[in-house]
Amino acid sequence: MQKILPLLTFLILFISYGQQTKIDSLKNVLSKASTDIKKIDILQKLNKLLFDQSSPDEGLPFYKQMTVLSKKLNNLKLEVESYKYISEYYMRKQDFKNAEKVAKYAISVSKNQKNYELVTKSLNQTARVYHHFQKYNKAIEYYNKGIEFYKKHPVGKTICIIYSNLGIALSLIGKPDEAIKTYLKGEEYAEKLDDKQSNYLFLSNLGWSFMSLEQYGKAEQYLLKGLNDSLKIKDEIDKIKFHYILGLDYSRWGKFNKALKHDKISLKYFKKTGDKLYEFEALNSIAVVYRKMNQPQMTVQYSIKAKNIAQSINQKKAILISKVTLGSGYLDLKKYDKAESLFKEVAKDSNNVELFNTQILSAIYDDLSSVYQGKKKYLKALTYYKRFKALNDSILINQRDSKVTEIETKYQTEKKEKENLQLKHDKAAQQLTLEKESKKKWLLSGSLGISIITLGIFGFYYRRNNKQKETIENLQKELHHRIKNNLAIINRFIDVVKEEFNNEAFNAKLSELQNRISSINEVHKQLYNNKDITNLNLKKYIEKLGENVANTFPNEKINITHTIDNSLKFKADKSFPIGLIINEFLTNSYKYAFSKDKKGEISIHINESNNYYNLELADNGKGFPEGFDSTKPKTFGLRIMKLLTQQINGTFDINGANGVKLTIQFPK
Repeated sequence: MQKILPLLTFLILFISYGQQTKIDSLKNVLSKASTDIKKIDILQKLNKLLFDQSSPDEGLPFYKQMTVLSKKLNNLKLEVESYKYISEYYMRKQDFKNAEKVAKYAISVSKNQKNYELVTKSLNQTARVYHHFQKYNKAIEYYNKGIEFYKKHPVGKTICIIYSNLGIALSLIGKPDEAIKTYLKGEEYAEKLDDKQSNYLFLSNLGWSFMSLEQYGKAEQYLLKGLNDSLKIKDEIDKIKFHYILGLDYSRWGKFNKALKHDKISLKYFKKTGDKLYEFEALNSIAVVYRKMNQPQMTVQYSIKAKNIAQSINQKKAILISKVTLGSGYLDLKKYDKAESLFKEVAKDSNNVELFNTQILSAIYDDLSSVYQGKKKYLKALTYYKRFKALNDSILINQRDSKVTEIETKYQTEKKEKENLQLKHDKAAQQLTLEKESKKKWLLSGSLGISIITLGIFGFYYRRNNKQKETIENLQKELHHRIKNNLAIINRFIDVVKEEFNNEAFNAKLSELQNRISSINEVHKQLYNNKDITNLNLKKYIEKLGENVANTFPNEKINITHTIDNSLKFKADKSFPIGLIINEFLTNSYKYAFSKDKKGEISIHINESNNYYNLELADNGKGFPEGFDSTKPKTFGLRIMKLLTQQINGTFDINGANGVKLTIQFPK
C-alpha cells in the first residue's frame, strides 16, 4: 500500500535563520527613532518580519503601535495594513469575534475614505477570517463581494488573491469543478495584470485540483506551463515547486521515470539550500516511486536516508512516515522480521492524534497482515486483516453517513416545504368558500389555476424527493455490497488457514464458523440484489442456509424440509439472529442427531399470528442424551441460540424427548 507524507504547502515563504537577528535589530532601531515618520517606516518592515515568523503575542504591541502612528500621520494604507495584522493575530489566537470585528472595521474605514483598493483588500481579509474558522459559505459570500466590488472599481491586484482563496474554499466544500473554473478566471486576471506570482499560484492550484480528480494529463498541462514560465524568468523557488508537484502527478499517473526525474531535481535543490524537512520529503517521495516500480532495494535505500534526515531534525511525523515506507520496502524484500519490528514501533504511537490518522493506522494493519501471512502465522494475519478492514469500512461508512445525512436533511426540508404549501392551499380553499356567490365563476377558474400551479410544484418536489430517496437507496445497496465482499474475503482467509493445517477437528470448527459468516453474508447479498433494500424474502434465505449446511456435512440420507409462505419477509435486524439460530440448529442436527447410515429429516416451519412470528425447528433423530438439562445448556450451539432469542425478545422452548424440537415466538 502506498505511503505518502501529507503534503507540506509550498505557499509558505522560505525563512532564513537570520530573521530573528533582523527583528531584534529593527526593534533596537525603533526604540532610538526620533520622528514618527522614521518610526512608521521601521514598523512597516518590522511588522512584516514579525507577522511571518514570530509567536502571535510578540507582534501585537507593534501592530497596535502601527495603527496609532498611521492614524496620526493620516496614512490610510498603513492603517488598514495594521488592521490586517491585528485580525490575523486574533485568527491565530482562535478569537473569531475580534478577528471578524477588526476586519469589518477595516472595510468601513476604507469605504469612508473611498479607497477602492483597500476596500477590496479588506473584503478579502474578512473572507479569510470566515475561511480560517471553517465558515466556508460565509467566506465564499465575502470573496464574491470582493470580486463584485473590484469589477465596479478595478484597482490593484488583490483580485488575484481573492480568486485563489475562493477556489480553495470551493475545494474544501467539495466543489472541485467550481474551484477549477475559479482558478481559470483568476489566471486570466493574473495574465492581464502581469502578476507573475499569482499566475504561478493559479497554475499550481490547477495542477493540484486536476491531480485530485485523477485527471493527471490536465494537471501535467498546467504544471509544465508553470515550470516553463518560471524557467524564463529564472525564479528558482517557483521552479522547484513545479518540479515537486510534477513528481507527485507522474507518480500517481504511473509514469515513474518522469516522477523520479522531477523528484531528484527537487532533492538536489533542497540539499543545496540545506532545507532538511523538504529534503526528507523528496527522499520519501522517491522511495515511494521505487516501491511502485517494484524495486524494493531502492525503496529501502532511499527510505533509510529519509529516516536518518527525519531523526536528525527530530520531526516526529517525518520519523513515523519514514518507518512506514521503510517497513514496506522490507516487506517487499520478504524481510518479515525487520518489517514487523518497524510497523510495531509505529503502531505504539497510534494513540497520538497529532501523528496518526485513520488512513495511516489502516495501512499499518494491512501491512502487518501481509507480514504475518508471509511468516505463515495465519491467525495473526487474520486478526490484523480484520482490524484493517474495520478501519477502512469505518472511513467509508462515515463518509456515506455524512452524505446520507445531508441528503436526508434536504429531503426533510423539502418535505416540510411541501406540507406548508399544502396548508396554504387548504387555507386558500377555505377562504374561497366564504366569498360571495356572485364571484363563483371567477373563483372557480382562479381555484383551478391555483390547483394546476400547486400540482406542478408538488410534482417538482415529488420528483426531487424521489431522486434523493433513490440516492440513499443506492448508497445503502453499495454498503451491503461492500460488506458482502469483505465477509467473502474473510471466508477465503479461513480457507487459507484450513489448507495450512491438516487437522480434521480444527477444520470442522472453522467450517462451522464459515457457515455462521455465510448466514450473515447471505442477508447482505440478497438485500444488495433486491429492489427492496430493507426486507428479506425468508423462504429464499432459509433455502440458502440449508444448502450451505448440507454442503458442509455431506449426507444424502438427511433431508431438510420447510413450510414457509413465499410472501413472508423480515427486516434485516430480525434476519441476522434468525438466520444464525437456524444455522446452529441445522449444524447440531447434522452432527449429533442421526446415527451413521440412518435416514433423517429436519423440518423448518415459520408462520405469523397477530403481532408475533412463530419459528419451529425439529429433527427426528436421537434427541437429548439422558440427564441432559435443556434449561442450562452447556453446548456452544444451544447457548448461542438462547442468546439470539433473547436479542429479539423471544420465548425459547426446546424439547429433546423424541428427536429435538425448538419453538421460538418473537414479536414483529
